Amino acid sequence: MTAILGIAAFVLVVLYVYFLSKRVDLGLMSLLCAELFDITFGSNSHVIGGIHLDPLDVVSICLLAAGVIRTLRTLKNINLTRLLAIGYLLLFGISFGRGLFSNGMMSAANESRDFVGVLVGTAYFLTAQTDDKSIRRYTFLYLSFGAALCLVAVLAAMGLPVGMASWASQDAAAVDGRYLPATGAEAIAVCGFISLAWVSYYKRGFLNELIPILYFSVAVYLRHRTVWVMILAGTILLLPLDGKLFRRLVPAALIVAAAVALLAFYGSAAQGLASTSDFSRSATSSQTWQWRLNGWMALLFDEQSPLTVAIGKSMGSGFWRIDPVSYQFVGVAPHSEYVTSFLRVGLLGFLLVLSLALRPVRRLWRVAKIDTTAVFPSSSAWVVVVLITLVYGITYGIEPHAYALLGIANAINLGLKAPQEEYSPEAGGEWGMQAVPSPAE
Repeated sequence: MTAILGIAAFVLVVLYVYFLSKRVDLGLMSLLCAELFDITFGSNSHVIGGIHLDPLDVVSICLLAAGVIRTLRTLKNINLTRLLAIGYLLLFGISFGRGLFSNGMMSAANESRDFVGVLVGTAYFLTAQTDDKSIRRYTFLYLSFGAALCLVAVLAAMGLPVGMASWASQDAAAVDGRYLPATGAEAIAVCGFISLAWVSYYKRGFLNELIPILYFSVAVYLRHRTVWVMILAGTILLLPLDGKLFRRLVPAALIVAAAVALLAFYGSAAQGLASTSDFSRSATSSQTWQWRLNGWMALLFDEQSPLTVAIGKSMGSGFWRIDPVSYQFVGVAPHSEYVTSFLRVGLLGFLLVLSLALRPVRRLWRVAKIDTTAVFPSSSAWVVVVLITLVYGITYGIEPHAYALLGIANAINLGLKAPQEEYSPEAGGEWGMQAVPSPAE
């Protein structure tokens, strides 16, 4: 009986991977659902062969398998972007192989979970179709993900054991007012900019104007300072990039500030809601930043050699260091995408990831200055999404849902026509998009 169940499960997984290799929108929906489950109910992992696996891990493994299939089918159309992606995958493979040899399977595999996002982004979402219909589908899937996160935050505020309350063993996590982890707040902030472009260029109307305001209000109220900096950075970027969106964002920001202030004043008298004093502490406390900075310095200047600087230390080496304040050993991840990347795939791997993330920016910026609606919901929105995600990575790890957007942005960049074909006054002065066919077709 066990053998029959095992064979049936294997067949289902193979079929699932096959459909993932055909439909990137299915892959994005699966990934967002798994992350929503993880953020809502916490990490519910099970140990299989000494390795902790949760639903997000299972989906990610299937996406990686489908990504390998899609990547192999695009090798005939090799270009610089795909070469950078393949180079990173090779560096990760070297680090993982060294980790298996020196640190064992369990340590290497468990630590490699931090790299699932970039692997899925480069191996799978980089090959996404970028016709207008597909981009619209990706956009609305992500906006739905953000709306679901907002609902989870509301349920957590009502006292239900979801969000941060499900991550901690004490109710203090919910009382603190941070009902969602930083990755949830980051996704909601990204949805704020995407929805701003959507309602500005496609969906007019008073009620629709409230959609980005709701996203931004929730993102700000969750009190993650890095997310505040993200929103500020996105606002500043829109000033030279897209004057229309900037002019719409300014009054929206004033409404958001007023709404959050009212909630904070009300929270001062209501148990379980963030109060004005909570916002004041979040804005002025420097302890968390100092703790991160101390950890980065200790890890970066620990025993290094030319080899580890170039390609990193082996996967599973751990992040142990002595905290200079408490004088205790700390073994948690460094809370920075870039420090983690440097430590495991070295300076070369870090530069490859940064190059992949920044490659779409130049082209999409140029498109935005000529015809910002050439890419749905706007080219400027995609530029902002890419750059504020990089800002988030300074103090947090970039999660798979964010790397999915970075991968799709690179796919959009590949789908844009060659520079000499991009702008044609004879064709109505519009930028053109090539429908990139699926590798499986």
